[in-house]
Amino acid sequence: DDGKLSLEEFQAFFSDGTLNEEELEKLFHTIDSDNTNNVDTKELCDYFADHMGDYEDVLASLEMLNLSILKAMDYTKRVYESGSNVDQFVTRFLLKETANQTQSLLSSVESAVDAIDEQTNPTRHYPSKDGHGLSDTWYDNSVPSYSPSTWMVPREQGKSFQAGSPDTKAEGLEGQINRLAKLIGKLEDKTLWFDLHQRLSDSESTACTYLLLVRNEMTVSHKHLGEFCSSLKQYLKSVAGERDCFHVTAVKLPDGVTFIIYEFWETEEDWKRHLQSATCKGFQHVKVDTLSQPEAISSVAVPAAWCTLSRE
Repeated sequence: DDGKLSLEEFQAFFSDGTLNEEELEKLFHTIDSDNTNNVDTKELCDYFADHMGDYEDVLASLEMLNLSILKAMDYTKRVYESGSNVDQFVTRFLLKETANQTQSLLSSVESAVDAIDEQTNPTRHYPSKDGHGLSDTWYDNSVPSYSPSTWMVPREQGKSFQAGSPDTKAEGLEGQINRLAKLIGKLEDKTLWFDLHQRLSDSESTACTYLLLVRNEMTVSHKHLGEFCSSLKQYLKSVAGERDCFHVTAVKLPDGVTFIIYEFWETEEDWKRHLQSATCKGFQHVKVDTLSQPEAISSVAVPAAWCTLSRE
């Protein structure tokens, strides 16, 4: 968390069987252009930027895709509930098609990664070959399996599984679901699983079937980025411990200075009460000094049943 990599950290992260320990150390000193025995973010980016080739266009496209999807999700949130049945039908189709196309792209890239890994370590077993996730060299976070819902199933699932007994096909489907769960886990710094619907049902007041989702988008000035991130971590830790906040998370957009906080509150009154707390006011003071433009806050009521997951 100090913004740079020591030789030991560099070797631990990049050791994938392609380069041996001596070669990794030589590469480390090559990337460490200012000879500080630490590789900082700029040095790492400069090195890979010189070797991108065709991947430069790919990564640029992915950045634009990420922004486009976020924009589309925000549009869906604003218009779906008030739309007609036909409008909702069209929106759901477009959303599912986006998920299918994205999954197809991921499957192609993962197949290439598996092939390269297997070529590098031919004697090693790769779980993803039978549909249970990628090599644990890069991602070893445990993600619990959960029951499939219709939108998670590949559009042409028949092509994803080899012919065989019903048990074989069932195992293949389970593998696909676990694979998707792993992908979700890799897209976030951490994944929190919780049974929110059950928690609401067990409470004294079962009338609360909706939650207030608050979205706060902030753009930080580059020179205050470190101060903001430190304060943001403290804020998230504090809010996560509040009784009326069911879940809080933050994401950083590809531009490196735009952050979005998502908070789930039991009622709007609970959220407004939180705004008067010392935690919120302290973070607000930091935002006044660090943001380059006014923050954008929006909220929407979401059915609690949408948030049902398994807490482990």
